[in-house]
Formats: sequence, structure tokens, C-alpha cells
Amino acid sequence: MIKMITILFAALCTIQTYASEQYLYTDTVQCKSHGGSLDILQPLEPIYLDGVLVPAGGSGNWFVTVAGGLNAFLGTPLGCDDLFGRIKPAYSFAVGKWFTPAVGGRINYNGMAFKDGLLSDQKYHYVHADLMWNILGCRYARQEQVRWTVAPFAGVGMIHHATNGNNPFALSYGIQGQYRLSKRISFLMELSGMTTFKNFDGIGRPNRPGDNMLLLTAGLSFSIGKSGWKRVVDAGPYMQMNERLVSCIGSLSAENRYYAGLNDKNSRALAELKKVLEIEGLLDKYSHLFVDGNEQAGRTFPVNNYSGLNSLLARLKNKKWNGKSVDESSNQDTVDSAKDNLFSCNDSVHGLELLEDSAYHCRLAQDSISGIKNTGLFADGTIGSPVYFFFYLNSAQLTDESQSINIDALARVAVKYNLSVRVTGAADEETGTSAVNDSLSLKRANYISDQLLQRGVSSGKIVVDSKGGISDYSPREANRNTKVELLAPDVVDIVASLEEGI
Repeated sequence: MIKMITILFAALCTIQTYASEQYLYTDTVQCKSHGGSLDILQPLEPIYLDGVLVPAGGSGNWFVTVAGGLNAFLGTPLGCDDLFGRIKPAYSFAVGKWFTPAVGGRINYNGMAFKDGLLSDQKYHYVHADLMWNILGCRYARQEQVRWTVAPFAGVGMIHHATNGNNPFALSYGIQGQYRLSKRISFLMELSGMTTFKNFDGIGRPNRPGDNMLLLTAGLSFSIGKSGWKRVVDAGPYMQMNERLVSCIGSLSAENRYYAGLNDKNSRALAELKKVLEIEGLLDKYSHLFVDGNEQAGRTFPVNNYSGLNSLLARLKNKKWNGKSVDESSNQDTVDSAKDNLFSCNDSVHGLELLEDSAYHCRLAQDSISGIKNTGLFADGTIGSPVYFFFYLNSAQLTDESQSINIDALARVAVKYNLSVRVTGAADEETGTSAVNDSLSLKRANYISDQLLQRGVSSGKIVVDSKGGISDYSPREANRNTKVELLAPDVVDIVASLEEGI
């Protein structure tokens, strides 16, 4: 019984271990997310310090006030009339500046007429400088739009009596209230007073204060220059964000160094592998594995294909070839030889130089005249595949100057065998108007034609044509081309030309 329980317990433990063991199949390529790093790149909403503002600069928060109202002179001695019997009109003009939302200053002018102690009308001029305190200035630190201003003020100045010429010093004081109508215009009311010496009106003891004047005015205040106040932004969140960015940069730099080292190690391994394949003679077969992705992406132009010319030479050598199959008993070796020897390089026009073996091709032509006529080899008048030359956007300049070697080979073959050349220019339909594309395609064709003329091809052998704007090829850059085709002369002319070359 004990033995049975032991066996069952061991079996249960084995089942539990097997069930808990999960085999994970994971790829060696891992994609790491940096979503947390992107969060710190988001712009922060500014947080302002409570009750802190930036003081106004030299050109900020200037104001001009214009007001009019009434004054009443209360001199010593007072005279026999009451307050309302002493009222006269007055006006004021002031220029000032608010240094902070609570503190400002101004230079004010008051003047017009007043009644002296003898109740006679007199003229005066009063200029004074005042220091102002806005008791509601603290509200600017917490609100964007503050409409009310209540500002007591006090100052000192000089008052001039126009009749007796007295110019005593005077103290000014009062309170001003403003209501903002717009960003730069405010309505104001001001109740102010002035105290000077008793002999200002010519009656009273000198050097003793006692003459007073009360003024009640209303008018408008105009802001000049920059208006308003800037709240101070709390720099704490930005400092924390900067610390996180510095930490993230350090982490990313470490990862970049790691992957740079890994890439260098892989590059060295690929270089060693390339050497091994070269030693073993397998480099040509596996050369595509060593092509950089950027090089593959940069290959945007079609590669020249000389299969048509290869077919021509194969027909010249095998006059019984019907274009589809070859008599294996007699011609298979010939076709294999042609494939091995004719135009083994399919992306360079230098293959055309194989035609320079005049004696060989003369024999082929003489044996195959009837075959050429029967198969319609020159039905479209061209020999082999056309050669394309590519140009920069909106120009007749080759994208690669090394393409000029193709012009050299084409001209050499055309001159030696008295072949005609058809040059057809084209432009990209999607990057210009019809008129521009027509002109540009002709200009490109003329450029290639001029190059052929410089290399000895006679003008009578060159046919220049242009297509204007086309969209035949992809990518679009391939439509900016000039196509060059060798045109076959009569078969008799071919044989004669080849015989002259023997």
C-alpha cells in the first residue's frame, strides 16, 4: 500500500512539472518600444507662480490722461461766499507710467481760473509730480482681464498765480478711479486737492500753509506702447523635464554604442564571409547578398537588355532557326556558343563591339541572307535593343557622365558599318507642361545627336525625334530619357560593308 501511494505521488509530481513547463518559441529579432521617452517630448502647459509678475520695461504701460471738471479755492482768509459760490471750470493733462501693477508715477498739469479770497476771478497754472498706488494691483497677478483701478496719490509741485506772479510750492493729494473700456482706453474720475502758502492769492501771511484748492475731474486715459503684464512661469516642471531628457539621452547613447559595436562586428563577419566565397569561386552566385539596401533602392533606371541583338546574331549563325526552337542535332552547340560568346555583359553597350569581327560576320551574313529575308529580322528597321540615356530634372545633362562610353561604342559601330541612328528624346509628363516637355525632349535628343556627330557619325545618318512628355516607365525619373536605336540598312549593304572590312 505504501509503495502504491509513493508511485502515485511521483506520477502526480511529474504531471505537474510537465504542465508547468511551457516551451516558448521566440524570434531573435526584438522590437523595443520607447513610448515612455516620447512622452517627455510633448510640450508642457505653463504653470505660473502665484502673485508674481514681471516688471514693465522702458516702453511698457505708459499712459496719457485728458480730463476736465470743476475747482473750488478755499483760501485764508476764506471770504464771504460758500463752496458753491467759489466753483470755476478747470482742466488737467497728465503723462505717466505704471512701473508695477501697484506702483506708478505721473506728471500732471492743472489750470484755468479760480476765485480768490475777495471773490474775484484769477488765472493759475499748476504743475506737479505724483506717486500713485493702485490698491487693486494684486489682482493682475491672478487674472488676465482686470478692469478696475483705484489709485490714491500724493505729490509735490509748483503753482503760478497769473495776476500777482506768486510761484509757491504746493502739495497735491487725492484719489483716482479708472474703468477700462478697451485694451488701451479707460474712463477715469479723480478727486484731488492742493495745499500751498496763505499768500498765494495775495492775502494772508507768507510762508504759512493755508490756501487750498479742491478739484473734481473726469476724462479718458490712453495706454501707449506695450500694455499689460507678464506672469512669471514656474520653471520647476521644465527643470524636471530637462533632467528626464538628460537621463533618456544617456540611455539612448548607451544603446547606440552597443548597436554600433554589433553592426561593426557583423560587418567584419560579412567581410570574412565574402573572402571565403571569393576563394571558393562562389562570390558571383551569392553577390546579391552583399548588396547594400541603399544601393538597391538607388537603382531607379531600367537596365539595358540586348536579348534582341543576341537573337539577331543567333539567327545569322543558324539560318534554319524558326525563332522558337533549335535543331539540337545540328545547332544546339552553335546556340550555346552564341550564348557564351555574344554579349555576355547585358548592361553595357560595349557588347556591340563584337560586331567588329568583320570576317566572321561576313561569313554569317553570306550564309544567311535568305534566312534574314524569310524571318523578317529587320521588319521594324532596328538592330537589337535600344540604348537609353537618362537626364536630370528639367535639363539636358546626363545623370551619370559614365554613360558617355555608350555613346562612344554606338558611334564606332554606326560609322564602321554605315548604320543609321534614330535618336528619340522624352520628358516626364508629370513634371511640366506640354510646351515645356516638347522643348525639353527635343533638347535632350539634340544633345545626344551632337555627341554622335562629334564622334564621327554623319548628320545624314542621324534621325532626330521627340515624344514630348511621357509616363511609360516607373519610377518617374526613367521617363526623362533619350532612346538611341541602330537602324539596319539593306541586307546587300550589310554584306558589302562586311566584305570591305575583311
